[in-house]
Amino acid sequence: MKERNVRSLLYQTEIRKIIDEKPATRVVNELVLLRGAVRIDVAVINDCLQGYEIKSASDNLVRLPVQQAAYRKVFERMTLVADERHVQEAVKLLPPCWGLIAIGLRDGKPHANEIWPALRNRELDAQALAQLLWREEAIELMEYFDLARGYRDKPRKVLWKVLARNLTCDQLKAFV
Repeated sequence: MKERNVRSLLYQTEIRKIIDEKPATRVVNELVLLRGAVRIDVAVINDCLQGYEIKSASDNLVRLPVQQAAYRKVFERMTLVADERHVQEAVKLLPPCWGLIAIGLRDGKPHANEIWPALRNRELDAQALAQLLWREEAIELMEYFDLARGYRDKPRKVLWKVLARNLTCDQLKAFV
């Protein structure tokens, strides 16, 4: 299956369930992370930051280890949505907390099969979470925690560092 078909199936199944449970959910396609170092295929944002990495039949898993290292800094739950031909290799590569969904065709129709669900990742990185904020958002958060004095005219990079040093991952995640 092509990526657009996999993405469509993901929206019809997993993401639809999440939105039905939590209507205030925001879904972002191709979200850039870590100042452009990587991009997640689908980010689901509500009280839990969830990521979905898509590997269609035409993809390979070569970049997956680098992506895993980046995604673990931002997402509390992470799922690989992979064409069935990738499942055996993915099982060997995925960390225990990642979920795995196999995508394929059954009787000519797209089909998703959850191999196992994602577990909570406890390795979030405050700096990576802070980098999800625009400059104005970072200043707003700094003002809320009385950290903005002397920083309002500083570049984003500086604001992110101040936030990461002074706030917990839970505080940053809640604002994001």
